Amino acid sequence: MESCTRVPAILLWCLTIGCRLAWGLVGRLHGSVGLPCVHPQLPGPIEQFNVYWQQKIPGSEDLVVATLVNGLVHTGHVNEKFRGRSHLCPERVKTGNFSLTLTNLTHQDSGSYVCIVLWMKDHVTQLKDITAELEVTAGFSTPVVGDLTSAEHLPYGQERTLTCTSQGAGHLPRIIWISGDDNNEVQDGRVQQEVQQNGEIINVSSTITLNISSHLNILCVIVTKDGNVTSEPYKMVPPDEASGSHTLIVSLISGGVVAVVLVVILVRRRHIRRRPMYRAPKNQEL
Repeated sequence: MESCTRVPAILLWCLTIGCRLAWGLVGRLHGSVGLPCVHPQLPGPIEQFNVYWQQKIPGSEDLVVATLVNGLVHTGHVNEKFRGRSHLCPERVKTGNFSLTLTNLTHQDSGSYVCIVLWMKDHVTQLKDITAELEVTAGFSTPVVGDLTSAEHLPYGQERTLTCTSQGAGHLPRIIWISGDDNNEVQDGRVQQEVQQNGEIINVSSTITLNISSHLNILCVIVTKDGNVTSEPYKMVPPDEASGSHTLIVSLISGGVVAVVLVVILVRRRHIRRRPMYRAPKNQEL
């Protein structure tokens, strides 16, 4: 099914009054992107126009991405690389909108694209070309921290192993562990990293083994050239410390309850002592 991507009004305005006909666009890996090519004032009917979208390949022959022949979308000459992924909207081309939509983007789609519009009336007249620069990027997913240790509770001085996993594409990232208390890289413990690449998809993981001698507050950070992606903080309180805090809280609550009861008893006793004894009047004495 062909995609009819709407071109923003500001883009139509720029192309109409003659802005710089070169555009820098960014697409996401496996996503879609629209490459603009709009001629709102065609000098003749659409049947008199041929349109060719090509990807510029340095040092090699350009690749045909999409074509319009005598006003009709034609896919016969489209390069296999783009077949089924490049779309011109049949309805919009009638108004001079030859914008191209690329779907299921790959890193090989990055590069320069040119839209060539030819008026085929009495002789071939080439209208002004429109060039678009496309960069396909892929950021890594938010890393997830998990616990590989089988024991649910560990006493002081025992080791605990955490794992951090993420997925993305592009350049290989670096994985670091950060202390959530001071935002410094964790220097203690043993760290191992693993990278698996399946086509363009890169799966990365890192494990860190720490000796738990105090509370734990740690984050995993995926470091790439496009920026860093940080996990949610992973926090843990050692059982001894947690049980000590629990005992303290229970003691405080119990002590508070006892204190309230004692105060109530003392107040009631003082009230009873101060209450005057009732004596009947003499004329009512028996």
